[in-house]
Amino acid sequence: MKTMRFQPGTFLEVDDLAGGRKVVMVCKDGVTFWDMLDAKEATPLVIHPSMNPVEIGTFAQFSAAKGLQRATRKVIAFLRRRLDTRLDSDPLFVMRVLWFAAQKGAGDAYEPDDGVLDWACEQAQSQQQAAARIHGYAEKFCVA
Repeated sequence: MKTMRFQPGTFLEVDDLAGGRKVVMVCKDGVTFWDMLDAKEATPLVIHPSMNPVEIGTFAQFSAAKGLQRATRKVIAFLRRRLDTRLDSDPLFVMRVLWFAAQKGAGDAYEPDDGVLDWACEQAQSQQQAAARIHGYAEKFCVA
C-alpha cells in the first residue's frame, strides 16, 4: 500500500468515501489522520492517495491563504458567544467550521453572518457524527 506523508498537526481535505469531502487532522506519524479527536472512540486511518488528500495546512495558514482573517475572527467570536467549549478543546471542529464558512465566501472583506456560522457548525458536527458512526461500525465488525 502506498502511503503519503504530511506535516503532523496540520489539516487535510480528503474524500469522505460517500461522494463528498471532509477535513481531517494529520497524526504525529505524518502518515495517518484523525477524523475525530476522541482517542477512545476513533482509530487513526492511513492517508492513501485514493482519498485525494489536499493539504490545507494549519488553521492560520488556511485562514491566510484564503484571505479569511475577518471570517476567522467571526468564527472565534461566534463560538465564544455560544460558550462552545470545543473552541479550546477541539481544533478539528474549529477548523471544520472555518472550512465550511469558507465555502460561502472568501477574501479580506468576507465576514460570515450568524446564519452561515450556525450552518457551518451544524456541518462540522455532522462530519464528527459521521466519523463516530463509521468508527462504531468498525468496532462492531472487529468484535464480531
